[in-house]
Amino acid sequence: AREKEERIRSAGVFQQWSGKGQIGAFQSSGNSNNMGVSLALSLERTGIDWQHRLKLAADYQRSNGVTSTENYLASYEPRYQISHRLFSYGLMQYEQDRFQGFSARYSFSGGLGYKVVDSKALKLSLQAGPSWRHVDYVDGGAGQGVGALAGMNLGWKFAKNLTFTQEANLVADGSGGATVIVDSTSTTAVVTSGLEAKINNHLTTRLAYTLDYNSSPAAGAVSTDTTTRFTLVYGF
Repeated sequence: AREKEERIRSAGVFQQWSGKGQIGAFQSSGNSNNMGVSLALSLERTGIDWQHRLKLAADYQRSNGVTSTENYLASYEPRYQISHRLFSYGLMQYEQDRFQGFSARYSFSGGLGYKVVDSKALKLSLQAGPSWRHVDYVDGGAGQGVGALAGMNLGWKFAKNLTFTQEANLVADGSGGATVIVDSTSTTAVVTSGLEAKINNHLTTRLAYTLDYNSSPAAGAVSTDTTTRFTLVYGF
């Protein structure tokens, strides 16, 4: 254990990273009804007290020369382990989805989290804190506001090679946009449920369903998008 700790402490910036790469297909409904390609990359570096999480994701489809689905996400989340279960977190996130009505959405948050359950078979953590968000809309408007973020992460290994995952993020703020009264609020909720089947030490198949809700969609857009993805995951 002491040798492992010393190895972690002496590791360089580009060492001690692990990650997962995903490629697959998806079917969506809501502001667009299509099938397309889904790509994602997640990286994680765990030290003695700190943990760093990076995520990149993209969904894209083009039919008959016209792009019908195009959304991108990039996020960075550092965590500091205060005790065995209690941790603090930070979050910086960028999103782009013009079919939901915004060309860019920047989110920043920081707060506390707690590992409710932390075992090999079941992991459940909750986190919450204040947030700030800026939104650039495709019609040229913009909005920003201070609010709150609440999140949940669940991982349940209910069989030898099967794991159920659940991720949920709820953000409520005042970034309703220039055309909305000042004290109105905008609420977004993203919930992703996944089922992973492990093939070998590196390969996993994943079926995931995402619900993306926006209480103040742009004109002509609906408030709820759903996406079903089937991906092949390579762990390294």
